[in-house]
Amino acid sequence: MIENKKEVQKEMSMFRKGLLLMLVLGLAFAGIPASVEAAESQIVIAACMQGNQSGFVRYMTSGMYEYQKANAPDIRLEVVFADDDPARQQSQVENFVARGVDAIILNPVDKVQSVPAVDFAAAAGIPVITINTTSDSPNVTAHVGSDDFEAGTLQMERLLSVAPEDAKVAYIDAVLGHSAQVFRSQGYNAVLSEHPNVELVVNDTANWSGEEALRLVENWLQAYPRIDLIAAQADCILVGAITAVENAGMAGKILLGGMDCDMPVLEKIKEGVVDNSIWQDGLGQGENSLRLAIDAANGIAVSDFIIPYEVCTAENVDKYIEMADARNELANQYF
Repeated sequence: MIENKKEVQKEMSMFRKGLLLMLVLGLAFAGIPASVEAAESQIVIAACMQGNQSGFVRYMTSGMYEYQKANAPDIRLEVVFADDDPARQQSQVENFVARGVDAIILNPVDKVQSVPAVDFAAAAGIPVITINTTSDSPNVTAHVGSDDFEAGTLQMERLLSVAPEDAKVAYIDAVLGHSAQVFRSQGYNAVLSEHPNVELVVNDTANWSGEEALRLVENWLQAYPRIDLIAAQADCILVGAITAVENAGMAGKILLGGMDCDMPVLEKIKEGVVDNSIWQDGLGQGENSLRLAIDAANGIAVSDFIIPYEVCTAENVDKYIEMADARNELANQYF
């Protein structure tokens, strides 16, 4: 079944290039200058990303641009952003399919609602490489990213390793239904289940909003007499929790953990306000998603590419500050 799907994708790619070649030859016959060689060789890759307000999405997109510049200058890479709207992302995919692009890189807004988009592209013989977030569709050609279950387990294990044995735990979800939220929460709960003396006091979503997290944690600190640690599923969420804890005079008294190693959080790790953040290689995900998309467009078999997470604490934070500086400097060239 898989081999048949890959054969169909390869044949569809050749068919589209054949049509393009016929078009160019027709233009040439009509006296309109065109390059047959360029028509035969140019590959068009479409990237449908969640939204460019996210720093991490910018890192992934910058990784794609860098890979194209260094390794595939002859391809055309077209990037669009869905502004975290599944319906808009569906429409973007449909438009690219109608245009007959050679492959699609998809950063799903929602793991369930992305299924029709993936299936629509697959039915047209266009390979789909998901990046960072996953889709429930069985028709994804390959996935590039990191294991969000691993992220949740690493973060919670680290926090509990420095927390009281009877710790009272709270955690802040990302957007509900987002694959990162689903699997990171599963990682949290798997670790918590191994610590019977630890109590999960409360959890709720702040979406991807620091402001929502600020209000959430302010309410928690008033409603619950004791919270020993707060885990956040992204640093853009954690910044709101940091503000709430600092405003309550609890900095250094409540353990805080985040994900993505954003610079404001890394600085708070150095200050001792935050215990940890989880490093995720956005540039590497972008680079490898484009690499696989080009291979798939050429009919080459591809498979998942998973990049491990890393735990950043006060002991190694200087290393991650250097890495984050380099990552931000690169992303600033494109955004």
